Amino acid sequence: MFKSKLSFVLLSLLLTAAVVLSGCTKDQSPKEALQASMLKSSDIKSYNFKGSMKFEDFNFPQEDMNADEAAAVINMLKSAELSWTGAYKSDPMMMEMNLKLDLKGDLAISFTVPIIMTTEKIWVKIPNIPMLPIPEDIQGKFVELDLKELAEQSGQPMPSMDIGKSQKMVNDIMEIVFKHIEEDAYLTSIPVKDAGLPEGVKVDQVVQFHMDKAQIEPFVNTIIDKIAPEIIELLATNEEYRNLLQLKPEDLEEAKKGLAEVKDKEVSEGLAEMNKELKSLNVKANIGIDKNEYPIYTDVIIDAAIESEEATGSFAIKVVSENTNINGDVKFEIGEPKAEDVLTIEELQEQMGGMFGGSMEGMDELDLEATDESL
Repeated sequence: MFKSKLSFVLLSLLLTAAVVLSGCTKDQSPKEALQASMLKSSDIKSYNFKGSMKFEDFNFPQEDMNADEAAAVINMLKSAELSWTGAYKSDPMMMEMNLKLDLKGDLAISFTVPIIMTTEKIWVKIPNIPMLPIPEDIQGKFVELDLKELAEQSGQPMPSMDIGKSQKMVNDIMEIVFKHIEEDAYLTSIPVKDAGLPEGVKVDQVVQFHMDKAQIEPFVNTIIDKIAPEIIELLATNEEYRNLLQLKPEDLEEAKKGLAEVKDKEVSEGLAEMNKELKSLNVKANIGIDKNEYPIYTDVIIDAAIESEEATGSFAIKVVSENTNINGDVKFEIGEPKAEDVLTIEELQEQMGGMFGGSMEGMDELDLEATDESL
């Protein structure tokens, strides 16, 4: 019971994070400013970006872990930092990203995975990862995912990479959220000098979002009673949005039926149970807006403590992102790889099969839906 309810609450928090990732303008309330910024963000056609995600605290005593493997994972997470840099343009659509993973400690490791994406294909560069026996002759090669081909093989529609339609859908969804969110409870304009932004980040205004444990229940109730039904109705009446999300009308009918079956008593009981185990929660985000009213900087910190039969401890995770060179002439460091540097999935299977003592059966049955979700 707790797991399902907590998962729903975490999804609610992610929805809220989507709200605060918008921007704002001066001389408006934070709520009005965020709405105005969404419209402004529709004008963005190109930009460079960078960001990072890391645990600032991860305190779960090893003696409480059920296995040595779990303790090893805990130690790894404590020192892990994921960072990324890249560039994007809309016409013709291309995105390039360099993902870097750093693990510190006794088994320190660091590697980068470049990813290139167009409307029809994705290329992932095979990294040289210490301690993994990746054949030298494929290190530095690119694995190609042909989205059209995968769609034909799976019988599913091809994932849509129409950024303009996606932005419009997000704007319509956020309009529903804004209509029901209580501004005074969650949003505040704060002085730029008090926001703790990194040196070099030039913004004219900062909006701060904050949520604590006491605010979860009213926010979840608002989602169930008001926000979710209107979002389902929006998707049900807009075929373009359904295609973007690869949803069928019957999927939305099931969602509507499931939402109608959620009783107030069940929600109350679920939240009460969650409150027993979730000892504290603090979600805070700063959104920095530049002189052109674009949201160029965001930092989000989620700090929580849990006490349950399964796990007891605390964690704090911080995510930072920054966009630069908005609508500028962005440069791509890698670009589309040359044909001689590309491997198909089948060729990768052949090269890597020995690494796993087999032929990596099942990789040829890639789930296009999973690929779409990763985008």
